[in-house]
Amino acid sequence: MTALTILICTHNRADLLQKALASLNRARRPAIPVQILVAANACSDATPAQMRTYQAQQSANHWLPLRVIEVATPGKSHALNEAIPQIETGLIALVDDDHRVDENYLTAIEQAAAAWPDAGLYCGRILPDWDGSEPAWVHDEGPYRIYPLPVPRYDQGDTPRAVTAEHGPIPGGGNLVVRRRVFELAGQFSTELGPHGHDLGGGEDSEYVLRALARGERCQYVPDIVQHHYVDTARLRLGYLLKKSYQRTRSTARIHGGGSVPLYMWRKLAEYGFHSLFGLSWAKRRFYWVRTAAALGEIQGRSESGHRGKRLALPLDRGRLLIEALALVTAASGLLAWLASGDARWAGLLPALGMAGLGTTALLAKSLLDFSQTGPRIREEVLTHYRRYTLFALARLSAWAFALMLFSGGAGVLLYFMLHTLAGARWSAGLAAAAALLGILGGFMLQFIRTLRFNPGLLVASMHYRTSRLYRLWQWATPARIARLQSLGMGMAGLLLAAASWQLAKENRVGDLIALWAGALFFAGSIAWAGWQPQARAPRKRPARAPDAPPNILMIGSDTLRADRLGALGYRRALTPHIDRLATSGALFANCYVPCARTAPSLISMLTGAWPHTHGIRDNFVDDEGTRLKVDALPTLLRKIGYRTAAISDWCGADMGKYSFGFDYTDLPEDQWNLKYLIRQGPKDLRLFVSLFTHNRLGRLLLPELYYLGGVPLTQPLGKRARRLAARLAQSAQPFFLNVFYSTTHPPFASEWPWYTRFADPAYAGESKFAMARLTDPFEIIRRQGAPKEEFDLDQIIDLYDGCVAEFDDEVGRMLAHLETCGLAGNTVVVVYSDHGMEFFEHDTWGQGNSAVGDFSPRIPLLIRDPRRPARGTVDKVVRSIDLAPTLLELAGAPPVASMDGVSLAGCLAADGACPELDAFNETGIWIADIPGLPDTHLRYPGLLELMEVPDRASGTLAIKPEYCKAVLAAKDRMIRRGRWKLVYQPLDSGHVLRLFDLQADPACQHDVSERHPQVRADLWARLQAFVQAPGQRPGDAAQSGQNRQ
Repeated sequence: MTALTILICTHNRADLLQKALASLNRARRPAIPVQILVAANACSDATPAQMRTYQAQQSANHWLPLRVIEVATPGKSHALNEAIPQIETGLIALVDDDHRVDENYLTAIEQAAAAWPDAGLYCGRILPDWDGSEPAWVHDEGPYRIYPLPVPRYDQGDTPRAVTAEHGPIPGGGNLVVRRRVFELAGQFSTELGPHGHDLGGGEDSEYVLRALARGERCQYVPDIVQHHYVDTARLRLGYLLKKSYQRTRSTARIHGGGSVPLYMWRKLAEYGFHSLFGLSWAKRRFYWVRTAAALGEIQGRSESGHRGKRLALPLDRGRLLIEALALVTAASGLLAWLASGDARWAGLLPALGMAGLGTTALLAKSLLDFSQTGPRIREEVLTHYRRYTLFALARLSAWAFALMLFSGGAGVLLYFMLHTLAGARWSAGLAAAAALLGILGGFMLQFIRTLRFNPGLLVASMHYRTSRLYRLWQWATPARIARLQSLGMGMAGLLLAAASWQLAKENRVGDLIALWAGALFFAGSIAWAGWQPQARAPRKRPARAPDAPPNILMIGSDTLRADRLGALGYRRALTPHIDRLATSGALFANCYVPCARTAPSLISMLTGAWPHTHGIRDNFVDDEGTRLKVDALPTLLRKIGYRTAAISDWCGADMGKYSFGFDYTDLPEDQWNLKYLIRQGPKDLRLFVSLFTHNRLGRLLLPELYYLGGVPLTQPLGKRARRLAARLAQSAQPFFLNVFYSTTHPPFASEWPWYTRFADPAYAGESKFAMARLTDPFEIIRRQGAPKEEFDLDQIIDLYDGCVAEFDDEVGRMLAHLETCGLAGNTVVVVYSDHGMEFFEHDTWGQGNSAVGDFSPRIPLLIRDPRRPARGTVDKVVRSIDLAPTLLELAGAPPVASMDGVSLAGCLAADGACPELDAFNETGIWIADIPGLPDTHLRYPGLLELMEVPDRASGTLAIKPEYCKAVLAAKDRMIRRGRWKLVYQPLDSGHVLRLFDLQADPACQHDVSERHPQVRADLWARLQAFVQAPGQRPGDAAQSGQNRQ
């Protein structure tokens, strides 16, 4: 028989709690056993004493049996998380301490559990317990009524129905009944949400319901389950109304927001604020005051929303303190220059303003004339919806271009002032304007030449023109020449500054002298602040840890890194000396497969230990609701056992912030598959100019959509930030889990100097000298995967790719050296990995996730070095990326997790350890182009324009239309590998094709041996069918049935 526990979390409400308990004892008793558990949350009133009194009298008065636990950590979520594991009954009813239950409450729960046995959650009505003492305005139904009131109310009518994320509203926890299995599935309540201290916002229970729904549970509304909420008249005062409105909308926005604040919210705030100040009646002003508070809470909540970690407070590294000090000095210098220059400031500022305005107008006109933007082709009605947003993006980038031109033009005017001072001539507005123009052109040319030599991928990503036109300039602009040019310019400026200062001192022009030096410090400080990247240093002190303490875990990954590029696995070029050396002290798995060679499903499978049909993400294009994962990921699980978790990446790693992995701290770009994000990147000409000056700290902080532009190399600055982050994490006694994910080896294979020249033919003069040609954003990369081999200079592209691999290896070496410097190498498990590999036309196509025939796309390098264990060397057994999460959990001393499909490889790390015989499964991603090499009768679906949509125009997230998800899943190629054998499945318009490969004899998968080994094919086909789900489920839908699980 199912039993019921009433769980009441309370904080210093002894009198109200007594009333709640009295109503429970007055309620009709059901046939099932009922007990009460009170979680006294940091109570300092009479609650504990009263509960002891209750327990002493419960038998004599035939009251419901009651237990009490005391939870020291303040916060309702903490109380729930500590109390729920102590409950063993099948049903748990949550009752607030300021509620009284209806007389049929307990029997209604019993009847609901019997009537809807498949539901995991039941919600009922919450009605205000009005007693007539409330003010009349709470019952007002006029245009300025206050709604929702600060007294909870949840009433969906008299008819039972299912509550879903789409058909809410989502209930809170005040009247919620939960089956025990739901807590095992959905995990703990969020401690970032929920009432705690003076924050009354709540939201932890609604977020929990949403999480349970996303993981396949059903919520049933039952109108007969009724609770009445006590009405505290103090809550009906204006101050409380404003506070509650702010905190309620803040909590809601934190749950449902996407991490950004749409423009309409600012407009709404301005409108409400105006009416709250100038309303003619008190009712109207009060109404808009409450709305203004709610709008502020919504904006704050949206800025705190999304799945990006913000809960970890890290110590500042010493480099950042110097940077902030430099920023203060620079700002103070600028202010001093402004004040000291007096009225003369306008004589220099106006020419710079004029030239900046002229230059910006010309650049904007050129950009509009040759207008192009990043992203996919989208239907005209969608683009029309974003017309105003596009104008905003253009205005924003134009303002930045104007500011940058004003800065460089102002530097030109400052140099003219020095020359004017030395010459003793009259000030000329025309010459000042000419100096401003020369400053703008000089700044642009210097940055252009520097970028062309040191990071040409940035130019390739934003240029309309053939890069071959720049080759002669590139040959001239050697690093030595650029260094001499910069030294000459700085030397001349320094001489001018010294000479002009001497002349001003002679003439006793103290104000001008102060303004000159302050201006010079402002320009020099601004440039230094934007470009300076401090090197990581070891922490000054590191807390001692017990010898048996869990290890730190450091994952270092690179997008699209092929396993066969490692020297330890026999590549012809010595690209990876640092990774090879690491492999000699750990275990290198030579045959590790990802379940889908696309970034999002691969990373999610790796960090959840689950197949895509378990976690529900089948490709990169998922709507906002689908980003709430159905299973707990490794960061969440490690945080439960005391780890501090963090992720840092460049443009390929946005998915670690898009999905609910549970990182405590993230340093990640926004979602790349977002139309608003792509619109903000602007047209190419405007973007190119601004990018030249903002590929630095300024851009990362204020223009992240340009700094993280797809295809632009960021390996070296990311490496410096990652090493500083590791040093900061090391300053705690808690172990850390850090995932560093690089875009280094991703198409278009652009890398920084000197890596793009490391293996390339110096005589090469084609269009792919710096990067793979005509791949200037993620969607162009995908679209060109339908191009044939003849369109590519394959040898040059492979040389570029090998240079990228070597650069990534260099960063791995720098991180390993940093671990040694910090004293972390001896207690840090290091993992080197990738999300997928890459095809270079080995099977008639290139790219990732397009073909299941070859091994180059689904096979990845996986290296695990645990310093506590002896070296294993190379492991040839077949393993899967889903095995990594359970392996790391075991190495961290955590118990296994039921939701994981993978198995721990910890036993394989031992020198003589046996590895299990495992089946590796892989499926292709979405084809956005017609992929070469597919059979003519292969199942297909519509192209990009028809396939994609923006389901939520406010967020701008790109997703596959629901009506095509069935076709997309049905058309996927699949493969299974077991031992030496690999079976490939390709669906056709009628039937399917099966091909069998012997990888021991044919590692390139060129020869189908199905006819020679029919029994092997039959066995593998039976195994593969267990993975091939019935098509028609959308990425992000509920978890598949057990038949899809291995």
